[in-house]
Amino acid sequence: MHDNFPGVLPRVALAEPARSRRTCRSTRRATALLAGVLCVGLRPASAQHITVDTASLQRILAAEDARGGGADGIKPLLDALPSRDPLFRRVAVRGLGRLQRPELALRLGAALDDTIVSVREEAAVAVAQSVSTVTRRSADSLLHAADGAGAELQAHLALEPDPVVRDALAESLGRIPFADSARASGAERAILAAAGRGFTFGVVRGLYHLAVAGTRDSASTAALRSAALNAADPAVRRVALLALAPRGGFDAATVIAASRDRDEQVRRLALAGAGALTGNVRASVVRRAIRDPSAIVRVASIAAAHPPRGHGACAPIIRLTRDRSDHVALTALDALGAGCDDSAATATAVAAIVVHSPASPIPDHGWQRRSHALAVLARLDSARAGPWIAREAAATRPGERIWAARSAANARDAATLLLLAHDADHNVVEAAIDGLASLDRRRYDSVYIAALSSSGNQVVLAAATHLAGTKAPAALPALLDAFDRLSALRSENNHDPRAQVLRRIGELGSTREATRLTPQLEDFDTTMARDVAALDSRWTGSAVAPRPDPLPLRAEPLAATLLAAPITLRVTMAASSGGGTFVVRLFNTEAPATAARIVRLVREHYYDGHVFQRVEPDFVVQGGGSDASEYVGDSIFMRDELTARSHLRGTLGISTRGRDTGDAQWFINLADNTRLDHEYTVFGEIIVGRAVAERILEGDRIGTVVVR
Repeated sequence: MHDNFPGVLPRVALAEPARSRRTCRSTRRATALLAGVLCVGLRPASAQHITVDTASLQRILAAEDARGGGADGIKPLLDALPSRDPLFRRVAVRGLGRLQRPELALRLGAALDDTIVSVREEAAVAVAQSVSTVTRRSADSLLHAADGAGAELQAHLALEPDPVVRDALAESLGRIPFADSARASGAERAILAAAGRGFTFGVVRGLYHLAVAGTRDSASTAALRSAALNAADPAVRRVALLALAPRGGFDAATVIAASRDRDEQVRRLALAGAGALTGNVRASVVRRAIRDPSAIVRVASIAAAHPPRGHGACAPIIRLTRDRSDHVALTALDALGAGCDDSAATATAVAAIVVHSPASPIPDHGWQRRSHALAVLARLDSARAGPWIAREAAATRPGERIWAARSAANARDAATLLLLAHDADHNVVEAAIDGLASLDRRRYDSVYIAALSSSGNQVVLAAATHLAGTKAPAALPALLDAFDRLSALRSENNHDPRAQVLRRIGELGSTREATRLTPQLEDFDTTMARDVAALDSRWTGSAVAPRPDPLPLRAEPLAATLLAAPITLRVTMAASSGGGTFVVRLFNTEAPATAARIVRLVREHYYDGHVFQRVEPDFVVQGGGSDASEYVGDSIFMRDELTARSHLRGTLGISTRGRDTGDAQWFINLADNTRLDHEYTVFGEIIVGRAVAERILEGDRIGTVVVR
């Protein structure tokens, strides 16, 4: 693996003289992290070269990856802050910000005065990230740190000459969790002042973050309406519309104009403001959206035409169940389950799809419409759905049996659910257990207790969840056995089922069980060791201290990955899922640990044959785990590498269940998902073949993934 990564950055000749700031920004965008080096004032000598001390860089990156838990703690990061090498300074600033330690905010703020544009930009992001865990209920010292971070960003925003850094400062200022509304309003005014030089992506993102947090100045609302209609960059227009929604800032003129925008995502987002329209105007906008040439607009039109919590006329939605796009048709079918004024007509329409499901030339795409339609029919007319539920429960595809369980739950068909609770596929069992719990949680305790012995994380999690409140005598011994068995696997990936099992043990156990849990005071999972200690302390009445023994992180070539030439992956879908290829460019300079892990797994053929188990139109496609479940993946968690990069359509992120819990599963953004920014690692983007990725349906399988 290491052969493809140079041990030292190739010596790069610099034939150009010192660059202006503008030229430096262009270079930085082209060469990512290394541009900070190139932007230093240089003599116009072609003999100059750059070399990087990769051993030192590796130590810095490894300290970040260990979250300060390694032998050297965060010392390598702190030592690199005053380095003469701007690359080291930038990596150190970024890494310290990702630790999310508010006490570091002041030290990171000093980097806002760095002479290198790229370091200042990174510092702006890092300052905001360092205080991102602070809330208004936090200790006064933490609130003071957050307010100080905001004041530092605001002061630099007013003086910063570089537009790229100003953008980062404006967005980061909007992310600060201010202690009171007055400070938040002051930040909003500062961002608006920056917008006086023009609405940019960072400025509008800053206003978006403030709007989500509850800051809603009328001047900002007017400015966002203007940006939504007049900004040249469609990404700016999209975020401006997003920022208007939590403010209640939509007006008829903005919605109507945006619904006719040349950008399909702007047209899609305009529909969120359909509530600002009345009568024939609203109907006209929705009708246009239903006929829009873009599938993502037609998907959004369904919610606008038929709000999810309430009855309405379903004729337009029924027509969309026959849409040429599977994503549109499946969204329309799911919406019908919310109820219609004419439920009999709706039942007849969905029954026709169950009986005469349209054929697909792609083998793996022949069942989804029928399964979704059956789930709706089971809710509307269980007698008519019954024979089809039995047929689908015997299908060969696990995906069909999962939906059979969902349909059986809608039809209150306990017999089918009990049958499927013993299925060979873990995801079918999980769906069946959830279905039984929806009928009568306590009646099926014996099923949940038996399921605790499953080797499927998702099954144990579902079983332990639904045992909440049980009084069954057999539950506690089964829970203790499950906890011991899962703990012995020493896999961080089973944290969720173990945590749920431990909660049930805490509800049912007593001092007698304290000895049984004692070994887990030294658990490899730091959180689990802490929770066991808290439980033992409660049971025994005396303080018990955890002594966690974390799993060692696997050594990865972090420096070499960061310094490597652009890395791309070629993802080829299985022939049964339609084949086709898309190419992903990894952001290895921004997320080297993530990139290194993925490259290693690809070379081990980890992803080959794995399934995309989650498809949410206009949101994400997710998969790549080894058991087609979000609870099963690589055994050691990945560290989040959060950057200024936004989750734009076509980018790829790492699925997590909390901070630093990535297990190498991917999600592909089917639309701009700004709300995911700074929460999930963005590790790459599709540069060729996005249409192939966007036609993926639930159950589609990866053929191969190779490093190019």
